[in-house]
Amino acid sequence: MKLLKIISSLAFILLVLCIPVLIVSTTVHIYSHSTDLYKAGFDKYHISQKTGISNVQLGEVAKQMVDYFSGTSPTPQLTVTKHGAPSPLYNEKELIHMGDVRNIVQLFTTLLVASILLFVGLAAYLYFRSGLRRALTGIQIGSIITAALTGILIVWALIDFDGLFLLFHYISFTNDLWILDPSKDYLIMMFPEGFFNDAAILIVSTIVGAAAIIWLAAFLIKRATVRNAGVTH
Repeated sequence: MKLLKIISSLAFILLVLCIPVLIVSTTVHIYSHSTDLYKAGFDKYHISQKTGISNVQLGEVAKQMVDYFSGTSPTPQLTVTKHGAPSPLYNEKELIHMGDVRNIVQLFTTLLVASILLFVGLAAYLYFRSGLRRALTGIQIGSIITAALTGILIVWALIDFDGLFLLFHYISFTNDLWILDPSKDYLIMMFPEGFFNDAAILIVSTIVGAAAIIWLAAFLIKRATVRNAGVTH
């Protein structure tokens, strides 16, 4: 009996921790595979004018990048017309860096799948072992933790976005290939700092919004079960 209580407590803790991973990995997966996000950035920052690459070809660049991240294309490389002359888009340094980025994107995809499976299993276990309210409470706590941690990152970014941006790169990459030259490296020309700033705002807004919706859904379900229980009695 004591062992079952320990298992239930561990399941509850894991469910709580699972929620931030699920929300963050889902958000990163969606936006990293969004050609619309990349195209919007190209339009906003006038990338066609700055690079000499047509908007049609930039659309192909976005699609190729998504295909590369999803594993349906072995390379992000493609030939484009730069200022009237056809040439490969990326140099060797950029291609290696893109490989590093893909590894991170695929890690989040793996976390997404794992967190979905874990969430379903833990929620089902707690539902049958401890009841629906216990499972919903775990989901609510996980949502609060998600919003709180994201809030800390938002404050940090408002105070020192450049520092946070650099820290992310130092943690994420084991080399300095992410340090690109905007005068010759097309990857940084197409994705300037403003794009990442916008993407960060979009991602954290989505994470906080998703956490709030999940918390509210759990709250409403709990309230509905209390009302139904009252009617039954």
